[in-house]
Amino acid sequence: MDLAMTALRLISLPTHGLLELAGGIALMAAPFVLGFTAAGLVAAVVVGALVVGLALSAATTDGSGLPISAHFAFDRGIAVGLLGGALILGLAGDVAAAAVFAAAALGQAALNITTRYTARA
Repeated sequence: MDLAMTALRLISLPTHGLLELAGGIALMAAPFVLGFTAAGLVAAVVVGALVVGLALSAATTDGSGLPISAHFAFDRGIAVGLLGGALILGLAGDVAAAAVFAAAALGQAALNITTRYTARA
């Protein structure tokens, strides 16, 4: 049973942080490239900054960063929040922002599923 639960956990936490950083920066850049509405622009920049901050908290090497259990919980919350943001932006008529938020939610969920949330060796 334990083997089945860890078979998909292929990405280390530092790699997870790097991919999360790239995703946060892409989320902050998307409104300027794709022409979101004002609401989509503000939401993307704020959520992107939160994702970048979370990614940087995983980058500490001295153990002073965010506890792994907290990072795990925040990752789940970000995925759900991105999905909710996609729904709200879609209902508001910003189709481009809704699509980007939905893609970011799927990307974050996939990253969460494939990450080994363990301390560094």
